Amino acid sequence: MTPELHQLIEELRADLAEDQPASLGYAQFGDGAATDAVPADVPADLRDLLLVVDGLRAGRIELASTSTLAGIQYHLDYAPDFSSIPDDRTGWLVIGTRSDEPIFLDRGTGAIWYFPPTGTEWFMSDAFEELAPDLDSFVHYYLLGPGYADLTPADDQWYAFLDQQGLLDYEDDDESDGDESDGDAGAGGRAVTVT
Repeated sequence: MTPELHQLIEELRADLAEDQPASLGYAQFGDGAATDAVPADVPADLRDLLLVVDGLRAGRIELASTSTLAGIQYHLDYAPDFSSIPDDRTGWLVIGTRSDEPIFLDRGTGAIWYFPPTGTEWFMSDAFEELAPDLDSFVHYYLLGPGYADLTPADDQWYAFLDQQGLLDYEDDDESDGDESDGDAGAGGRAVTVT
């Protein structure tokens, strides 16, 4: 985990704590997990995140905690046949959900994948896309930045909180600098679509 992302999580956790109990309705950042509580087979990026925040709910997106991670792996059993998941279930890890639909980590590359909305249930979907090249990019852009609106309706309290924190503006800063940063993790993502 980058020091910048770690600092941002700590700052947001403090701001949310100041606004409790109201903030509990739209977000909750768990304390960091104890080192021995993180399963040994968890990829390094996820391990780093769990040590900082053990479970994270941000609006309609939720990342599993050490105690709930094993319980959401059943989603792997329902992945459509066209996706690469059924061929190698051990190569994938469900790390959380977006409005109750799974978010996957490719253990081989560290990339984050999901089934984008196609007008049908995710397990009957005909599209499977890479959302971010790594977990840090996913958390920074889609949970704590402007990408949140790409994944969910942008009319909830978490989006309003991100706006109040000034976290929806940095995409414009990156473009004006001509810098292709990890901020736009969705750009250049790979997609698999059945036609």
